[in-house]
Amino acid sequence: MMMKDKIRTLVDKYEQNREYYRSARFNETMLRQEFLDPLFTALGWDIINAAGKSTAEREVLLEEALRADANTHSKKPDYTFRLYGERKFFLEAKKPHVHINEDNEPAKQVRRYGFTAGLKISVLSNFEDLYIYNTSTAVKDTDTNLTAQVKHYHYTDYVDAADELYALLSREAVYSGSFDEQWSHIVQTVDYIPVDKLFLQQINEWRLLLGKEIYAHMPDVDMEELGDIVQSYINKILFLRVCEDRNIEVYQRLLQIANTQSHLELVEKFREADRRYNSGLFEQKLSDEFIGNVSSSFWTIIRQLYFPESPYSFAVLSSDILGRIYEIFISKKLAKDGNGLVLVNKPVNADRDIVTTPTFIVKEILRQSMQEPLAQMDETQLLSVKCADIACGSGAFLLEAYQLLCDTLIDWYLCNKPDQLIRTGINSYKLRYETKLNLLTQCIYGVDKDYNAVEACKFGLLLKLLEGEDTATLDAYHPILPCLDDNIFFGNSLLSPQDVSEELTEVINPFDFGDRKFDFIVGNPPYLKTEDIKNFTPEEHRLYPTKYSSAYKQYDKYFLFIERAFDLLKDGGELGYIVPGKFMKVGAGQPLRDSPVRVRPVAHPRQKSAVRVRPVAPSETIPGSSPGSGS
Repeated sequence: MMMKDKIRTLVDKYEQNREYYRSARFNETMLRQEFLDPLFTALGWDIINAAGKSTAEREVLLEEALRADANTHSKKPDYTFRLYGERKFFLEAKKPHVHINEDNEPAKQVRRYGFTAGLKISVLSNFEDLYIYNTSTAVKDTDTNLTAQVKHYHYTDYVDAADELYALLSREAVYSGSFDEQWSHIVQTVDYIPVDKLFLQQINEWRLLLGKEIYAHMPDVDMEELGDIVQSYINKILFLRVCEDRNIEVYQRLLQIANTQSHLELVEKFREADRRYNSGLFEQKLSDEFIGNVSSSFWTIIRQLYFPESPYSFAVLSSDILGRIYEIFISKKLAKDGNGLVLVNKPVNADRDIVTTPTFIVKEILRQSMQEPLAQMDETQLLSVKCADIACGSGAFLLEAYQLLCDTLIDWYLCNKPDQLIRTGINSYKLRYETKLNLLTQCIYGVDKDYNAVEACKFGLLLKLLEGEDTATLDAYHPILPCLDDNIFFGNSLLSPQDVSEELTEVINPFDFGDRKFDFIVGNPPYLKTEDIKNFTPEEHRLYPTKYSSAYKQYDKYFLFIERAFDLLKDGGELGYIVPGKFMKVGAGQPLRDSPVRVRPVAHPRQKSAVRVRPVAPSETIPGSSPGSGS
């Protein structure tokens, strides 16, 4: 049956019994099964994963809605439509009894979902009506159901508008790339600010607000220590707020404390959280009395995390968005000036270039380097595989690597031990919390020379661990969270203690990998030309030629990270890095290209260059290529 005929059949069915469908007796689950599932199936989407795609590449996620409890304050979108795991748009369903053409709240709800996820558009429908909303702008309390509305279809329009719906929302539109072209104008509006940059602005305001108040009571505090304290308390509050929207914490508990303005209640909440989670995240850096002195800043921050002051839905705030925020976050620091305290940019390239790697590039590198080898592993291997990013920043690559590990283990259990999974919806499952915890602590490792980046990485991974969990699934665990001090390390991964003299140890902060070897190393290593290394880190510059053959001629710092990764990989391990394409051509890169590795450039339509390498025996050959080949 053709698409238009399928839609006509649905419309006729609805029309014939419309009075019943619009009654309170016809609930949301029935609407989805009888009308919305078939409608989007007609648009080409594999709603129930009939094709049996891997969990990582499933086209539509439904479990988020099916797990929603009517007694909870919030839930995630009913449908998430994806392109190879990347969210493209949400569909929020309401039963026809809900008049979404008059009620403003459903529109604001779906817009908050889409905005928080950084999506261009999302869809609201009760089948009677279908609305497409621009979700690139923040939601205001005064908005109506007409605000940011870009398309409206009544059910009587569906047949005539079938081709248009197909062009805008079909699977073919998303997978061909025309979806992004169709909606590209959305982000060209004058007032468009990406969600990560808007949230970053708010976080920076909080940093300055809290920093100034602490500094006023502690004028002799070291600026670096002050920055650490401020980030620590923002992390505490943000973590608890995210957990509220995920039904792990009591909803609006923080807001209640802020409204009563009891700093002792806030201190007790932090202590309670420390006992419950025990991850080091809630370690107290200020005394109870001092928190009382600066509590007005806490009340401001907390209130700004709730709607309408906050436009975000933390139930759908993904860890990769937090990662992007923290990558930019750590590029600024608190500093003194003549008028008090300000936020200033860290010196460019003083430690490392702060580069935010787009999520689609992260996913593509992992797909090229990790996905196929992981798919060949069994349960024991997957639970013991070692994956690292030795310049991890705030953890963008590690977050996606962890997700890929979880998805791969789900697929293995589906085929071999389905009783180890928890069903979350139609043909969709998740791992038990204990299994997720084991994967994180046994498989994921990172190192960075920026202390705040390390803390941000831990923070993101802990939130990632809690995705899809709630009070019911976590009650049996005490404490809930692991300590990641043996997984994410603060140190210089290019130099070991034996490479550095005692007087330079504190300056360079070398990191000892010991006998650790990894199955996968992934990431976006720092790019820094020789002259800048010499100017900004002269102590390190003098040591690199004694340790690295790639410290040759006018080398770049990422050469050293590639060579270091070779040393840290197990035999047959995989390295997936994004690096400038000139690496394959410049004379300074010759020693690396001559090394006994298989170097394979990989391509992506939106990606300039990346390199995948695998250590191989010198005698190994790969048909059609040779080490150093490619462009």
